[in-house]
Amino acid sequence: EGGLSRSLFERLMPSLPDESKSLLTIQYRMHKNIMGFSSAEFYDNQLVADKSVAEHTLAEMEGVQDNDKTREAFLFIDTAGCSFEEAEEPGTQSRFNRKEAELAVKQLEELLSFGVKRENIALISPYSAQVRFLESLLPEKEKDIEVGSVDGFQGREKEVVIVTLVRSNLEGELGFLVDKRRMNVALTRARRKLIVIGDSATLSSIPFYRDFFV
Repeated sequence: EGGLSRSLFERLMPSLPDESKSLLTIQYRMHKNIMGFSSAEFYDNQLVADKSVAEHTLAEMEGVQDNDKTREAFLFIDTAGCSFEEAEEPGTQSRFNRKEAELAVKQLEELLSFGVKRENIALISPYSAQVRFLESLLPEKEKDIEVGSVDGFQGREKEVVIVTLVRSNLEGELGFLVDKRRMNVALTRARRKLIVIGDSATLSSIPFYRDFFV
């Protein structure tokens, strides 16, 4: 409301001459299937994956099993209708989702069983309460796996990123998730595999997520 929703670049763009502006269209991080939604939603489909990363997968990494799941770059796990209700963390206004967190850890354990190294995986969420709950679920031998917030992971990357979106309610309330730029950060941190866990029935209350599911 005070104007902080507009970035410095957004303020400058209208006043700058065309010759001083350019779009960096080639990205060197993500598999093309991870990049696709972000390119369409934020960059008018102008973003291109460099050939060095466009089709790289977990299956190509040393020590990783070659199977359908390690060759797959993007997976959305829809929890709609599964009774994965969110809850408010006592003493805070932050949200967590017990069942989503448990599912995220199962996905993590499966990746480890395929030979993916711990240092190549991150678990992230928009909600600090979910981050704390995820940390509490990890067995002692996996405590070195990075777990963090979406904001804290900005500017970072991992070979695999598992995102748990948390929100699941009948009212379609999304809280932090309405910030599309914040979610763009979450969806573009993975290099070779992105797993997103969320309730499509709740998330579809705004067009951004409806487009994501299509």
